[in-house]
Amino acid sequence: MKHITATLIYALLDLLMIYLSVYLACELRNMLTVIHYHTIPNEAYLSFYPIYMIPIVLFAYSGVYTYRYDFWHESRLIIKAIIFAAILTYAYLAVTKTVENYSRLVIGLSFVLMVFFIPLAKNISKKVLFRIGLWQKKASIYGNDPFLMSEIYGNPYLGYVQPSQYERPATVFINSQGYTPDQLRSLIADQMRQKHEVIFIPLINDYDLTHSHIYELANTHTNLIVYKNRIKSRYRQIFQQTYNYFLAVAALPIFFPLIVVFAILIKAESRGPVFFKHMRIGKKGRKIPTYKFRSMYADAQERLEKLFQEHPELEDEWQKNFKLKNDPRVTKIGAFLRKTSLDELPQVFNVLRGEMNFVGPRPVLQEELDRYYKENAEYYYMVKPGITGLWQVSGRSDTDYVSRVELDKWYVLNWSLWLDIVILLKTIKVVLKRDGAY
Repeated sequence: MKHITATLIYALLDLLMIYLSVYLACELRNMLTVIHYHTIPNEAYLSFYPIYMIPIVLFAYSGVYTYRYDFWHESRLIIKAIIFAAILTYAYLAVTKTVENYSRLVIGLSFVLMVFFIPLAKNISKKVLFRIGLWQKKASIYGNDPFLMSEIYGNPYLGYVQPSQYERPATVFINSQGYTPDQLRSLIADQMRQKHEVIFIPLINDYDLTHSHIYELANTHTNLIVYKNRIKSRYRQIFQQTYNYFLAVAALPIFFPLIVVFAILIKAESRGPVFFKHMRIGKKGRKIPTYKFRSMYADAQERLEKLFQEHPELEDEWQKNFKLKNDPRVTKIGAFLRKTSLDELPQVFNVLRGEMNFVGPRPVLQEELDRYYKENAEYYYMVKPGITGLWQVSGRSDTDYVSRVELDKWYVLNWSLWLDIVILLKTIKVVLKRDGAY
């Protein structure tokens, strides 16, 4: 009953967000009457039922009201449904020959605003309903992975909670790690007889199966999983290069004033150049110059050698991470720039030059590839390095190097435009919180 109540609330809230989006779109269009007079009243749009019905039906078809998705996965489904709903709405207007009765700008703006308001409303409402108990669902987990358990039980958007000793959960997660095939087969069969829902976590987690195609080979009762490495597609590579270039051009008017201000502050604090250029390894093993704001004193190398003489134990930290937590070589403005990751702003010029992307593995030295990446270096060579990446949004400098290599490999194998968008949005959050950077 609680699940039905919560689902009805989410559907009604979606309708409310659609209404709000249409209303704001009308008001924005009315503000443009100085350019072109708009005579169609707001009521004509607010009572246009297809703009409400089509998105709701597509949300239901996508499983938004049926399954408990992670925020980012559900947002992707919602945005895809909204784009498809916009296409169907314009098609409806064309087929019914009522396109002249409505402003296409208002209709388009309505769907653009839905992309923002509907995921935002869902994020807030699910956390509120979880807190009051309407969005809580008992679930047990088979497997011993503390990180996975914390992600499932600690995510109010999913809504799963750990049952007490005497409660029977409706859902069970089965993590295949640590089980033999026979044990898994027996465990799944047993739980399928007892539980309403069984969620299986595959043994191989290197691939994002949400981008795969699964079908049945009927005579063998076997499921076939079709998986493609998108980054190997020439067309997707061109698309990736194009949108990175246009994103850099769009960001330059915002970044350039900041670059000027930081350049003045750097010069005011210490002598030396504003920018620091270092040769790193790029796509296909080519050496590329990467640019950063200079964050150290001009005699940084001498300071480092002196530090190791006074504190030899710090040399292990340097050899492990190629960084130091409390680095005496770093200037005051340099410490701020590093903490906020703003020292990497000049790398937008690397993107414009076609040497880097906004998202990708962080540019590294050949020594790091030889020591840490080893046989996985081939994945690094497949893409351009990025200003940000999965490593930064998964703990950044707090993430050990082995995990960093695995994250880079996962990114290459599972690249998509949506993954890049998610990483960029998460980077903003991480930078504002100043987590893990030094």
